[in-house]
Amino acid sequence: MSKKAPFNSELKVLVVEDSVDLQVLLRAMLNEIPTVNVVASVGTEAAAVQALKADSADLAIVDLELESGSGLGFLKSLSESLDLHDKLKVVIFSNYSNLVIRHRCLNLGAKAFFDKSFQIDELLEYVQAEASGKAQGLTP
Repeated sequence: MSKKAPFNSELKVLVVEDSVDLQVLLRAMLNEIPTVNVVASVGTEAAAVQALKADSADLAIVDLELESGSGLGFLKSLSESLDLHDKLKVVIFSNYSNLVIRHRCLNLGAKAFFDKSFQIDELLEYVQAEASGKAQGLTP
């Protein structure tokens, strides 16, 4: 008879990024973190929303510039859908990191903003902390 864990300690991550190369790189780096599982990598706003409906992710890493749509549009969609917004933490990972854009993302519900040019380590540290919190039962 197998024992069931009292909660799912795996942090499920959705990567929303238009660059396939960066999707592959992020997936590889994130999957090196214990208890992290990248459930999907998509390149458009519509695919991101659809992926959330198909797989319940805990965290989305979102670029602002996508193949179609935008990261801001994705954030707006989440803010309008309480069902999706309550279950998901969103962080932005983008080159468009001026102060106005950062504030807009945070006002739309993003938990953090990381600049692609020099903050990949900080992004990975953030994900590691989220995964550790979930593994200890600290994040819902």
